Amino acid sequence: MWKAIVSIIVILGAMSAAGAQTITDPNEIASRLHFWSQEAGAPVYYGEVRNVDARNKRILGHYQCLALAFIKYEGGVFYYAHKMWSKSSDGSCHYDDVTSRKVGNHGACVKDTEAGFGAAIGTARMTKNNIDYMHSIFRTVDTNTRRVGETAACIPPKGVGAGLFSIKIETGRFKIITTRPLDYEVNIDAQDPEHPPTNPVF
Repeated sequence: MWKAIVSIIVILGAMSAAGAQTITDPNEIASRLHFWSQEAGAPVYYGEVRNVDARNKRILGHYQCLALAFIKYEGGVFYYAHKMWSKSSDGSCHYDDVTSRKVGNHGACVKDTEAGFGAAIGTARMTKNNIDYMHSIFRTVDTNTRRVGETAACIPPKGVGAGLFSIKIETGRFKIITTRPLDYEVNIDAQDPEHPPTNPVF
């Protein structure tokens, strides 16, 4: 009896330790993510962007809602598509309502039929039906050069972006802090964009 109880405690302790594990190695992080180039579906991660205190890197309040799709990973470089929009008046991101909120931030060279370039109002839709992921130039998180944003292939001659302060998986979230400074966090559980979450993801 006592042996069984002890075994259960050990197992629960191991599970708790695994859940609390912080992963910072780019290759290990990539092994835990889903990429459009490797899957028939279009997994999307949902979360939010927060402001960061530039002096001490302390995470502050909400900045924008976030939908993030990883396209591929090559040699320490994550290629991604994303969309950002403001919360509704009720304080919710409403991930399941992809058409009501104006999207204010997305890749400049992503071929997206719902990107909303110019005066058009973009939507938060993130699927392979509206994003041509095979023929787009995506933003990157380059863990070699420690840069995040548009590449030179999109905006010559050097691209446009910010420095990479940190990247990790921690407490069930994928987290990036840039030198802008902003904190990008998404729930590590990818979702089907055809059925985005109806409740808060954190």
